[in-house]
Amino acid sequence: MRVYNIDEASGLAVFSEDGSRPREVADDPFCVPGTAVTVGMFDGVHLGHRHILATLAEVARHDGLRPVVVTFDNHPRQVLSADAVRFSRITTNEERNRLLEACGVCEVAVLHFTPALAQLSACEFLQQVLVGRLHARVLVLGFDNMFGNKGRNDFGRVPALAASLGVRVLEDTAVLCRGGEVSSTRIRRLLDAGDVAEAAQLLGGPYSVSGHVVAGRQVGRQIGFPTANVQPDSELKMLPAEGVYAVRMRLSGGTAPYAAMANVGAQPTFGSDHPALEVNLLDFDGDLYGQPATVEFMARLRDIRRFESGAALAAQLACDREAVRTILGLTQ
Repeated sequence: MRVYNIDEASGLAVFSEDGSRPREVADDPFCVPGTAVTVGMFDGVHLGHRHILATLAEVARHDGLRPVVVTFDNHPRQVLSADAVRFSRITTNEERNRLLEACGVCEVAVLHFTPALAQLSACEFLQQVLVGRLHARVLVLGFDNMFGNKGRNDFGRVPALAASLGVRVLEDTAVLCRGGEVSSTRIRRLLDAGDVAEAAQLLGGPYSVSGHVVAGRQVGRQIGFPTANVQPDSELKMLPAEGVYAVRMRLSGGTAPYAAMANVGAQPTFGSDHPALEVNLLDFDGDLYGQPATVEFMARLRDIRRFESGAALAAQLACDREAVRTILGLTQ
């Protein structure tokens, strides 16, 4: 998959697949034969996004165009909203790219989202970016997709302007799952509630957090449940609600995932209110420090609570461990 970085200040560059230093593109890569584009953050690359991507690929094939996904390097809320400090992403840019590639996407144009870009109205964005820079001939919109400055809202004029520019506009239908429309907002609310099982239904797979195992306080080892302290690779990555979860943990080297249970949040029994992601692997004995790891959340077991002693916590963790085995289908 080729990922193009489009920045008005630095011009157009293409990044190699291994993420090395970008090289400048001498020629306009989008001018021939023209493109079919869709625009969005694609946070999560959920079932709704995948339906749009399939529609884009089919339309581009039918019209002899190059399908291009247009997205942003940072979420607009991270730039424009008062809650930017608290806002987090379902997928990092790297995760999003991997998921897009897995969906068959071959070309992605990443726009550097700035306050200046945010000032463009929908019609200006269509004319200057989608047509002027990317040579769009077809625009595929999600069922609730809008772009452009809300204060200068002229999105309703986009179809007429597009027609005058020779651009066909197609609006995709909503994808319904589990009694509602699939959206990043709905998934974010589910994760905030700790409902990782329901979120997985909308995502098309378990919600995951990737990071590296770092040194912790090693208090779990004292009660017979050693844990790996996983530091997420990105501060912008969303963690599910505080609680104890049944998870799977993938390590480097392509080995099968390990069944595990995870604590997201504080450790009140040991006097710690510092939030952390601590994972206890059920059938593993070894040193994990420094290793990359991906935690896949399967189900929420219970709330975090303070126990009167380490022994009482260990008894509860033994019950949690059996619940994990049942949820992951490891019991006889």
